[in-house]
Amino acid sequence: MIRSSELTKTGCIYLISSPIGNLNDITFRALDIIKNVDYLFCEDTRVTSKLLKHYDIERALDSYHDFSSKEKEDYILDLLEKGHSVGIISDSGTPIISDPGYEVVSRAKSEGFRIIPIPGPSASIAAVTMSALPIKPYLFYGFLDHKASKKRKELENLKSYEFTICIYESPQRIHETLRIMYEVFGNRKVSLLREITKLYEESIDFYLEEYSSLPQDLKGEMVIVCEGRKIEKNNIDLFSEMNIILKDGLSLKEASKMLASKTGLKASDIYNEYLRRKDK
Repeated sequence: MIRSSELTKTGCIYLISSPIGNLNDITFRALDIIKNVDYLFCEDTRVTSKLLKHYDIERALDSYHDFSSKEKEDYILDLLEKGHSVGIISDSGTPIISDPGYEVVSRAKSEGFRIIPIPGPSASIAAVTMSALPIKPYLFYGFLDHKASKKRKELENLKSYEFTICIYESPQRIHETLRIMYEVFGNRKVSLLREITKLYEESIDFYLEEYSSLPQDLKGEMVIVCEGRKIEKNNIDLFSEMNIILKDGLSLKEASKMLASKTGLKASDIYNEYLRRKDK
């Protein structure tokens, strides 16, 4: 057991959340850390420079992104070992959430350095709240694979989830992704959010069967919020539902109780019906 409150090394990493579009969406604490951290690493120095200029902040910047070398990670770890504070800021949103940072943060934590989050904007949180779809619970998946075959396989794995799913996508692939989602998921309700917090912010609510009606010239970063798989109480294949739940390693009794809580049926009836079908 490792408790961060008991770590003795003074070096630490601050994960600084930055605006996802509107430069006013940044916290006072984030600005304070940006000004005072010993070293500041950003995904793209040009993007972060615009943020700093907006707030009249002058300071040195270094880059750290998905294509950074292991030597750059070694350099950051060396700074931490010397007791320095290091800030990591992505182009938009929270570092590591579909953005760079995981490798160096993982190494730093394993070597006993503190990781301090500076909360702030997140496109996924903004999107699910705008969607008006159920968000208790919801699954943040991030970007699907670029290749259609792998994307389809990922969606097949998500098909049985009964909670809202949040997916990031680019405008170049949005139509293909929605088409494959319709082919795999069937006709579910979707909210497509784009340009969140920006001038042309927009939400488009529709059913997946309507994907071809979307304009072809949609621009901006996209977030797809899709409703989960529904179980209709009066039209349910108990045997199939139980087989899905049992894949998670639950006992037959536990699975019966879980399905009962979702359908309103008696757990004992579900249990007995499953055994009856299974013995056929």
